[in-house]
Amino acid sequence: MVSADNVNLDVLELVFSYLAGNDLASVALVSRSFCAGVIPRLYSTLLFRLSHAKRYPAVMSPFAAVAAHPEFAIHVRHVDIRHVPAIKAQYNPKFLLECTRALGLCRNITSFRCSVNALPPLFITALEQKDRLHDLRLHGNLTTEQSMRLTKLSMIRNLTLDFASWNLMNLLPKWTATMKANLTTLTLFMANDLNETVLGSALAELPNLLGLHVIGCSKVDHIAMLHLVSHTPYLESLSMTTSETSRPFPDPPASLPSLRNLALDTRLGSPEPGHPSSASVLAALLRHISSSSPRLLSFIVKYPDRQMALTTSFVGKLISAHATTLKNLSFIDCLIGTTDSLSALCVKCTALERLEVMIPVRDLTFFAHSLARSSTLRTLIDVEMHTHSPRPTLAQHEVRQLFTRVPSLRKIVSDGRIWTRRKDPDNQLLIGLERRPGHTAAIHWFMPRDI
Repeated sequence: MVSADNVNLDVLELVFSYLAGNDLASVALVSRSFCAGVIPRLYSTLLFRLSHAKRYPAVMSPFAAVAAHPEFAIHVRHVDIRHVPAIKAQYNPKFLLECTRALGLCRNITSFRCSVNALPPLFITALEQKDRLHDLRLHGNLTTEQSMRLTKLSMIRNLTLDFASWNLMNLLPKWTATMKANLTTLTLFMANDLNETVLGSALAELPNLLGLHVIGCSKVDHIAMLHLVSHTPYLESLSMTTSETSRPFPDPPASLPSLRNLALDTRLGSPEPGHPSSASVLAALLRHISSSSPRLLSFIVKYPDRQMALTTSFVGKLISAHATTLKNLSFIDCLIGTTDSLSALCVKCTALERLEVMIPVRDLTFFAHSLARSSTLRTLIDVEMHTHSPRPTLAQHEVRQLFTRVPSLRKIVSDGRIWTRRKDPDNQLLIGLERRPGHTAAIHWFMPRDI
């Protein structure tokens, strides 16, 4: 007779790989066999976010659990610290000590993320001992000593630095020189002290770089980026911030034949006389990049904190240059100017599978009519807009209307919920609903999506 105690452990681990969160903890309480099978999955990722911080120290942190049970450390592959509990406006020293002890035990870490400005020197010391560490994301507001210690990590493949200080940026060329054999993706977010000279020196060490994302760095705009990408001819993913500048585009244009993912962070301002508008900058930038004949799979554009409409002319240029290859389109904090433009995108983009846009609940009929022009659209993501007044939430009858009018649609994500299309044995439309997982690894909005 088969029971939990005589099922092969490899089979149990395979079954439990489909579970996450509280389900894993519940399964571990069933029996000793289940506990043994679930431990590798349960401790694969040590995640600590705001909801955990609110309950600390009443609820033990995952780092304290590993420190108390060192045998679990062998299973840890990912560490993700998104929030640090505080005491009297200071980070809790007990929590930081728990983290440091756990990091010292976890020898098999492949990714480490600390997205808060709380990186003790002992954290960096622990990371230096991790030979398998390939993915690193840090809040980069570091001292000179911390920055120099960090540059000893030479095996990084994917590096993300948020809010990096001048101390760290000045050492970036030296650091990239040690990582040139491994680094494939470099992301610099909101590094106000980064300038074109330093970034150029760093990129000169990375001719084989595949992903470059420089967003919110005030001294490096799209013109600077287009000059610098001459160092990285094999780029597949590129993100940059545009500005309303009168500086000319590079001539001749940089060659980017391998580019597949493009993200633009459009900064709005009050342009001086003779400076181009944001709309004309976007159009000129798209035309400039298209001269390399890249086959874009993904295009993302964002207007920070504004509700702007993309012009019909810009949408037309996007269609004429990349209609046959685009699979993912994301319009963040902006609107597609007219229903005709949306219809044109759905008709001409014959490979489109994923669309991120604000769903106009009040004009859902016209919106659904435009989407119905696509026979390939599978996923629709409702993008939250930065508006002063709340907008209606997508309800089940409106979801049903979208699924009915757009036969190719399989998934709608809106307001923390995932709606899916299903059919019963009589071929009648059924709608599934689940909460959007809150434990998924957060990524920057400009990073390439999984198609």
